[in-house]
Amino acid sequence: MEIMLYAFTVMYTPGPVNLLSLNAGLTAPLRETWGFFAGVALAIFCWFAVIGFAGQMLIVQGLIPYIALAGSAYILYLAFKVFRSAPDTSDSENQAGASRLSFGNGFLMQLLNPKNSLVVIPITTVMFPARDITAIALIGCSTLIALGGGGAPALYFGLGKLVGKRVNHPRYFRACNRIMACLLVIVAVMMLFDYVLPSL
Repeated sequence: MEIMLYAFTVMYTPGPVNLLSLNAGLTAPLRETWGFFAGVALAIFCWFAVIGFAGQMLIVQGLIPYIALAGSAYILYLAFKVFRSAPDTSDSENQAGASRLSFGNGFLMQLLNPKNSLVVIPITTVMFPARDITAIALIGCSTLIALGGGGAPALYFGLGKLVGKRVNHPRYFRACNRIMACLLVIVAVMMLFDYVLPSL
């Protein structure tokens, strides 16, 4: 129980993946965004399965600054795309805006998200062994956590939909895009300060 509670607490806090999902919820239809959630879930599953079986905490810790650097660069790229996008609310169901999210976006962004280390390392090195979770049980727990992780951006997407129904003027969507882009830049800079600079 504490494993799920810990994982969901970390994964459902605002982060780059959840912020992008919130932004997409303002204008993008679900059919064009669900792949993003699946990509996030698959990336989380890969982290848990690989690290859970490898159990090489020291190797993973050594790679975190490089993962954070790549993740920060990717987040800045997405922030640029979000900032430049200008949603057309007259036909939001059919628009192909620059900020459209895909399976590849979700998988790559979550794979490079250093926030994964906050979830994966404590669970795979402390909680799983303490509960004697190995082999098939490890795959089962990793799958459940991954599904919950994919639900986090889906929840934020739903919140964006609720807000979008109450706001329908293009200038509000442009303002939201720019606010989200600025928040993504802040997240990327914080990742650099937290994970990259201390290792230099």
